[in-house]
Amino acid sequence: MANFGETLRKEREARGIALDAVVVATKISLRHLHAVESDRFDELPGGVFNKGIVRSYARTLGLDENEWVERYMKASRHRDGFDENDLQWTAFAENVGRSRGKDTQRSDALIRWAGVLVLVLFLFGLSWFVWDYVHHKTQAGNRRIQNQSLALRE
Repeated sequence: MANFGETLRKEREARGIALDAVVVATKISLRHLHAVESDRFDELPGGVFNKGIVRSYARTLGLDENEWVERYMKASRHRDGFDENDLQWTAFAENVGRSRGKDTQRSDALIRWAGVLVLVLFLFGLSWFVWDYVHHKTQAGNRRIQNQSLALRE
C-alpha cells in the first residue's frame, strides 16, 4: 500500500489538477503541499493547522475531508508519535471552532429583533404624536368655527 502523501498526490493527478491550482484555491503554501505529498509532516506548521491543510487539500480535490484527515492522523501518529495531550488539544480546538459560529448567530438574531422592536415602538410613538396633534388641531379649528358662527348670529 502506498503512503499517505503519495496516495494523495495520485488522487490529485488522476483528477488532472495542478499543484499550483491547489495553492491558489486553498491559499496553502507550495512548500507545505509538497511536504504533505512527501510525507514530511515535520515541515508542516503543526497541531490543528496540519489537519486544516489536509482538510482543505481534500476539499479542493473533491475528496471526503473526514476520511483524508483520518488517514493523515493515522499516518502522522505512526510517524510522529502523537501523545494523548496532543490528541486532546486537537479535539478541544476543533470543538471550539464548531461552536463559535453558533454563538455569533444567536447574538446577531437578538440584536436584529431588538432593532425591529425599537423601530416598531418608534413608529407607534410617532403615529400617536401625529394623531394627537391632528386631533387637537381639528378640535381647535371646530371650536373657532363654532365661535365665529355664534358671533355672526349675535
